[in-house]
Amino acid sequence: MDNFLDSVSKQAQHTRMAKSRTIAQRVTPSSIIKPSELIDIEEQAPLTLTDRRIFNLLLANAWNKIDQDVEHCISKKDLRGTTKDFKRLDENIGRLQAARIKLLVKRDDNKKYRRSFGLLQRVDESVRQDGLIYYKFDPDLRNVISQSTVFARLQKDILLQLSSKYSLVLYEMIQRRVNLTHKWSDVFTIEELRTLLTVPKGKLTAYKNLNGYAIKPAVAEVNGLADFGVEVKEIKKGKKVIAVEIAWHRKNRDELKLAYDERNRHRSGRRARLSKKVDSLFS
Repeated sequence: MDNFLDSVSKQAQHTRMAKSRTIAQRVTPSSIIKPSELIDIEEQAPLTLTDRRIFNLLLANAWNKIDQDVEHCISKKDLRGTTKDFKRLDENIGRLQAARIKLLVKRDDNKKYRRSFGLLQRVDESVRQDGLIYYKFDPDLRNVISQSTVFARLQKDILLQLSSKYSLVLYEMIQRRVNLTHKWSDVFTIEELRTLLTVPKGKLTAYKNLNGYAIKPAVAEVNGLADFGVEVKEIKKGKKVIAVEIAWHRKNRDELKLAYDERNRHRSGRRARLSKKVDSLFS
C-alpha cells in the first residue's frame, strides 16, 4: 500500500511540475509567452526595438512546437505591427541571426560556465514583400525553453505600442516578476542595469544620461501603458548613484482603466502626458 501511495504521490508531483513548465503554457491571440531565460539576458550585439518585437512574434508563432526540431513558417504580413518598412525586414532578420545571448549554466563538474548561442539557426525569407518566412531556432535555445519553469505573459497590444527598446526591456523584466508573491523589488547595480537594458557600449556612460534618456522615459511609458506600476529609487554612495531599486505593484481598478484608456488614445502627445506623471518618482 505504501509503495502504491508513493507512486501516486510521485505521479502527482510529476504532473504539477509538467504543468508549471513554461512550454505547458498556451499563447492566446492577445498574449505571448516568453521564458525568463530570454528576458534577463546579456546580448552580445544589442537588438533594436523592431528586432525584439519580431523575435517575440516568431516565438509566439512557433510556440506549439517550440521545443521540436522543426521548421516554422510565418507570413510577412503577420509582422506588420512591428515595422512599416518591409524593405528593411532583411536587416532585422539579419541582426536576429547574428545575435548571440549569454546564460550561466552548470556542467557535469557542478561549476558555472557562461554559455553563448544564437537565436535563429536558419531563415528563408521570401523575396516578395507579401511572402513567407521559414525559420528554425538554435538547438541550445530550444533546450533552454524546454527546461524553463519561469515565464512572462506579454500583452501584444502593449508590446506594439512601446516606443523604445528600453521600455520594452523594462516591461518584459517586470512582467516576469510581477506575479511573485513574496518579492516586490529588485536591486541592480548601474552596470547590471545597463547590461539588462542592452545599452550599447560607450553610450550613455554617465548616470545622468542613462537616467534621462533610458530609465526615466522607460518607466514613464511602462507606467502609463502596463497593468502594473513601476517605481525606481536611486541608491547612492555619497553623491554618486551606485545602484537602483526597482519596485513594482499591481494596479488598482482606477489605474487599470487609465492604462487602458491611454493605450486607446492617439500616440500624439503621449510622451509629454506620461513624463509628467513619472517626474515625481525621481524628484
